[in-house]
Formats: sequence, C-alpha cells, structure tokens
Amino acid sequence: MFKMREKYPIAIEIGDRHVFAAQLQKTRRGIAVRDLFHQELNDSQPDSAESEEALVQACKAVAKHSGFKGKNAAILLPSRHVNCFPLTFEALDSESVEDAIVRECRKLISFPLEKAVIDYPSIVEISADNKRRFRASIVAVHRDQVDRHIRLLKKAGLSVEAIDFDLLALLRLHRYLFSLKEDPIIFCNIGYQRSLMAIVTRESILAQRNTHWGIQGLLSRLQTNFEFSASSDQAAAMLSKYGLMYESYLESADDLPDKKKAVLGDDQGIYRTVFQILTPYMDVLIHEFYQTIGYVRSELQTARFDELFLYGQAGAINFLEPYLESRINIPVTCINPMLKLALSDGDTLSDSARGGPFALALGLAMRKVTWL
Repeated sequence: MFKMREKYPIAIEIGDRHVFAAQLQKTRRGIAVRDLFHQELNDSQPDSAESEEALVQACKAVAKHSGFKGKNAAILLPSRHVNCFPLTFEALDSESVEDAIVRECRKLISFPLEKAVIDYPSIVEISADNKRRFRASIVAVHRDQVDRHIRLLKKAGLSVEAIDFDLLALLRLHRYLFSLKEDPIIFCNIGYQRSLMAIVTRESILAQRNTHWGIQGLLSRLQTNFEFSASSDQAAAMLSKYGLMYESYLESADDLPDKKKAVLGDDQGIYRTVFQILTPYMDVLIHEFYQTIGYVRSELQTARFDELFLYGQAGAINFLEPYLESRINIPVTCINPMLKLALSDGDTLSDSARGGPFALALGLAMRKVTWL
C-alpha cells in the first residue's frame, strides 16, 4: 500500500525583473523558513530569448542552492500573463455552475478558450427572483505560458508540481499571520514594476487587479533627479531614509518649528525635495486605490473597510503608512512576514527588513504538495 506524504516544495515567484524563492519545513515549534533566495534578472525584453535564458540561469541557482531541499517546485507566473476579472452570471436550469462560467468566459477572454487555464478562487451565490445568479472572481492564463514556464524550469533541473496565483498566495500568508474578517479589507503587495491590489472578505474576493505601478518608478525618479547611477543603492537608501516623511511636518512648520527641525535636522531641504519628486507618482497609486474601492462600493453600497494591509516592497518607502492613511482615510498596516516567521534553526533574519519582498514566495511556500 502506498503512503502519501505532504511536503513543502521550493516556492518560486517569477517577476519581470526578479526571482524570489522560499521553502518551509516542519519543526517542533511549527512551520519555519528553511531558506530564502533572491536574484535580479537582466534588462532584456520580457519573453525574449535573452530573458528566457536569464530565467533558466536564475532557476538553476535556485535548484543548486544549499539551503533548499529537493527539486520539486511551485511557481507564480509573471502577473503580466495572468488575467483577473470579476464575473456576475446566471446559470441556466440545465447548466452546472462550471458550464456557466465557461460559457461567460468564452465572451471575455481575449484568446481561444480551448487554450485557457481557468480558475475561480471565489464564487458566491446571489440568487434573486428564483434565478441562479452568482458572483465569481476569475483567473485565466494562456496554456502556452503555463507550458513554457514548466519547460524552462525543467531545463533548470526543477519539476513544477503546482502553479498558483499571487492573490491566493498572499491570502494564504495573511491567514497564517492574522485572520480574515467579515468586513472587507484591502490588500496591496507592492512589487518592483507591478503591484497587486485586492479587496476581500472572509468568504469572497470582491475585487482584484494587477496594476503597472511599482517601487521601481520611485527609484527611477530619484536616480534621474539626483543623477544617481542605476547600479548604485543610493536611490533605495534615500527612499528608505527620507521617503514621504516631509508632509507630516508641513502643517506644524509655523506652530512647531523647533519640533520640525529636531526631527528633520539640517536635511529639511532634502526631505522637501524628495517628497516633491515622489508624490506625483504616488498619486497614480492613490488613483488605483480609489478605482478599486469605488468599484466595490458600487457593488456593495454598505461596504465598510476596516484596514489596508501592505506587503512586498512597501517597507522600503519611509512614512508610506501615514501618507496613505491621509489620502484614503483607512487604517494602514505594513507587514513584514519575517518578523513572525522564524528560520528553521530558531533564529530570525539578521536583517529582518529584507524579508518583506518575499511575501508572495512565502505564501506560495505554504502550499503543500502530496507525493508518493
């Protein structure tokens, strides 16, 4: 008789310019992080032969990494290949819910349905007037992209056992760290070039979108204005030190000048300049929040949002939390999962701040895979 075993595969988040990997393991204290891995890819055009080779080389480094065990992997595809959209539909009397979803998706997906891999991680019945009506969150990927990434990882010496989606990975991590509430909460995983935004409840996904906004846009503006080299860390250091802090002391400039000078010191001019450089690009993110929140409120007029949780690169932007709170009037919490997850030897990261960008990889790593 065969005995099935559950193991944690190597979780690999494949981004446009970065590869993040993580693996968990069971310990007496619960699950722990076996190890983490990060590698930046080159500047080649996405999906070109050069970018494919760079991805293979990065995954070979993952496969050879001494901190990981085994060659089985679970992956997150680049968000540019993933189509996410809400769907409200009616199932006919003779139709199953799955058949109704297929029928409606055929009208909405831009490529042939026969070439699509479809999932619906959230579905809620909203029946009315004796009609079988549903609201679902749909995820669709072209099968060619799935096959392509399986082939590339096989070339790197890894076997893909599972393919997941970014929001499911983030929800899995958040459920482990906290809990979902009945009232809607907002998630935002800030990436380098793209960010995930979603509104969820304990029972359903109300909205999700991948937006072409990332921390790289902030860094590029600092590099251009201060003439930093793109290869240096000066822009990142400035974003971490100054960030969006200046605004918090604008109103107190006249009434509390001594307090302002005590906090900002002789760098008041730099704080002001950095703030003025960053805010136009930050306004783009604020607009994305308004659109997502507005959509949910148009569907659920009584919706009340308890909190906005920030993951990913959010921790690299100083004073991001109070800045967002002042714009959208919702409490904001920036989450670094490595402050609550220990390494397998019981220690924590010597620099726990660098754990933030691994949020999606860690959420994916919590998905067990069963093998013989």
